[in-house]
Amino acid sequence: MLVYPGVSSVDASGPLEPFGLANFLTGRQLYKPVTVSVDGAPVPVAGGFLNIVPSCACEDLPARIDLMLVAGGPGCFAAAEDETLLSWLRRLEPRCARLGSVCTGSTILVASGIADGHRVATHWLEAIRLKQCQSAVEIEEDAIFVNSGKLWTSAGMLAGIDLTLALIEKDHGRQLALDIARFMVLVLRRISGQTQFSPQLMAEATEDPRIRRVQLFVWENPTADLSVANLAKKAAMSERSLVRLFKKVTNTTLSQYIEDVRLTSARQLLETSQQSVQSVAVNAGFGTAATLRRVFTRQLGVCPSSYRQSFGTDHGAAPPELAGADVVAMDLAGVINGKSAW
Repeated sequence: MLVYPGVSSVDASGPLEPFGLANFLTGRQLYKPVTVSVDGAPVPVAGGFLNIVPSCACEDLPARIDLMLVAGGPGCFAAAEDETLLSWLRRLEPRCARLGSVCTGSTILVASGIADGHRVATHWLEAIRLKQCQSAVEIEEDAIFVNSGKLWTSAGMLAGIDLTLALIEKDHGRQLALDIARFMVLVLRRISGQTQFSPQLMAEATEDPRIRRVQLFVWENPTADLSVANLAKKAAMSERSLVRLFKKVTNTTLSQYIEDVRLTSARQLLETSQQSVQSVAVNAGFGTAATLRRVFTRQLGVCPSSYRQSFGTDHGAAPPELAGADVVAMDLAGVINGKSAW
């Protein structure tokens, strides 16, 4: 993890934790996480409440690097103008099997030219700024994380953990990634195409109490009668006023929000349960498997059964990209007996 003055402490340390946990939970040194600064000197984090003492300087890194990530933080703008740092990135890039960034670390990758021709994820606010700049980078403004060739980039702060869990899954299988997520008391990791703003987060962030009341009702009752007439009663508004105000406040239509909530519910059921596709459709509010399949195909580009094969807890055989990979699982006894090292 490349750090610099003004880096976010969460961006730097959060995504490294899953790699250490992979070692801890399996009792094997699958990874060797390190932090690095240009000269190896300590760097103050944003807010100044602590200094990060890096493991080494850039010149001390090995000839072969499996993965280098650039952390984000408010110091990214100064770092993006630091030619010494950018020069080191360009020199290290050929030695990296994989390269990427967390949050606004993408700004530094873009400035270095390494990201040219790639799709890049970043924090939604920085995505707005970067899209206004003339660059050879395609900004994915709403993705949790993106894999584009050897480049792996993530959205804001904690999305870096989603990214590293995806990397661990690719290296060693889904079960280990799930074990790490559960150990960290996380919801099962979000997938790369997932939006930065879930329907639930949208509801919690809505300022208008009438619209928020409708959103939360939809979120908590996806199988209920969600007709405009019924929701208008919940909001104590006319149907026409609700439809108009909902679009104005949320920048999406009421019908689209309901579909997104039900899709989120269906995805969670497919990931965590063994319910039939028809049962998932009913319990998520779609009613029929045919409707569920139409929405999945239109929004995600896959059918529900294919989605379950890729992301379900009991997903069966390893996907093709894991053929020959070192698929490992948690050594529960070793962890409980204190025989594992972080």
